[in-house]
This record gives sequence, C-alpha cells and structure tokens, in this order.
Amino acid sequence: MIDEFTDIAGVREEETHSDKPKKSQSITFRLDSHTIDELQREADQNQISLNVLVNQVLKRYSDWDRYENRIGMMPVPKVMLTSLIDKAVDMAKKNGIKEEDIGSVRDQIIKQAAEIAFNIIKDAVLFMKKQYNLWVVLAVLQEYMKVSGINSDHRIEGGRKHVFVIQHELGENWSLFTKELLELIFENVAKVRAEVNITANMTVAEVIL
Repeated sequence: MIDEFTDIAGVREEETHSDKPKKSQSITFRLDSHTIDELQREADQNQISLNVLVNQVLKRYSDWDRYENRIGMMPVPKVMLTSLIDKAVDMAKKNGIKEEDIGSVRDQIIKQAAEIAFNIIKDAVLFMKKQYNLWVVLAVLQEYMKVSGINSDHRIEGGRKHVFVIQHELGENWSLFTKELLELIFENVAKVRAEVNITANMTVAEVIL
C-alpha cells in the first residue's frame, strides 16, 4: 500500500481511505483573460485539464500558502537548502577547526538545525491545525516539502510497519539533517524509535505504529 504521509491532518492515513468519492461542488469565478490563458498554457504543458490545475492551485493555497506569512515560513529554493550546512562547515574550517574535528562540528550543526526545525514545525502545526499529533506533524512536514520541491512517500508493510521516504537530492548533509529531524519527531511526538537509513539523496525511516 503506497500513499502520502497523511490525507487529512489529524486522522491516521489508513482511516482516511475509502471508496467514498470526495465531495465537490461547482462555483464560478470571473478572471482576466491573460490569467486564464496562462493557466491553460500551464495545464496543457502538464497534460492535465484546466479544472485539475485550478484545483491544485487552490488546494496549495488552502493547505499552505495562506499560512506562510503568519507562521514565518516560506518555501526555500533547493539550491539554498543544499548549501546551508555545507557553508557552515566551510566557515568552521576557515576559522581554524582541525580537519579531524570537522565531523563532530558538522554533527553538532546538523543536530542544532534539526532541533530548531522541530520546534518551528511544532509551532506551525499548532497554529495551522489546532492540534498536535504524529499524523498532523507529518502532514505539515509533507506539505512544506511539497512546496519546496522535495518528494516524499509513505507505505505500510505487514499491517503496522510504516516506511517513510524522503527523496531530496540535496546531498549527504541534508540526509543527515532529515534523519535527525525524523528521529526527533517519532521519539517526541509518537514516543517510538524509528530505524532511519540514508543515502546521499534519500532518507528512509521505518517504524512500528
């Protein structure tokens, strides 16, 4: 079974799937011709209908964009994400940190960055969703990754084993950061330990829930 982290914030993803179609309703908007032309061009390039594209745009606004200014978070270009930790390590080298000590310095930088991110996510979740549990946290984290161009996936194996995959293509340091962050989330929010493995461009967490 493969799906996203969660479909409805606050509800375990296995409880959200059913054969029942999502409710929809028709509504009419008046838009200027240039905007319609641009949307149609984008839809054609992505080989989807204009209706699907507009739904995607409005869903992103509903799920994330309207909260950005209020919670002080914004999508960050991937090129910036991949360079932040690298630059911090380079600065440590320039400030005289010995080569043999760079590894521990990098680990400390990543640990502190993950702790900061964890606290920011907690505040964002409480503000956006008005509740705080594992599935809500994962939903907000996934939404942030989505708007930042990072792919994520969730599958269930054998009933209780959950496998969470983050494919970021940002290098080893970012894998170590996401590993630290996921461990903090599972240990502090769900009170369970996750087995987290990384490659240069992917982080995979396995946990029994």
